[in-house]
Amino acid sequence: MESDLSQYHHLDIRDRDRFDEHGRRCLPLRRISALVKFLPPDSATAIVTGGSGWTLTDVLLSDVFHATAGAPHPARPKAEKPVDPEQVRKVAAFRKRNVERQRQIDAGEIT
Repeated sequence: MESDLSQYHHLDIRDRDRFDEHGRRCLPLRRISALVKFLPPDSATAIVTGGSGWTLTDVLLSDVFHATAGAPHPARPKAEKPVDPEQVRKVAAFRKRNVERQRQIDAGEIT
């Protein structure tokens, strides 16, 4: 992430620990999050977090290869596994419990 922030946004991650004259962080987490979210698909951070590293151009060129050669490009990333409905249900139940717990915390019912 450090190298991607430096390469794509010309930022120093050490600014996270620095403060301006008003006592605010020079590089807040919100900004880091926004910048990392929109890194290109071939960035190191995107690849490490599960991305294929293929840009839209790469995908389109592999489609041209497929159309002319009659077979998919050998380096094209495989399709992701199908979504497990049971896992989706568990995640939805977890989120619902989390929302209810936060409501209880905000209401002062639990600490």
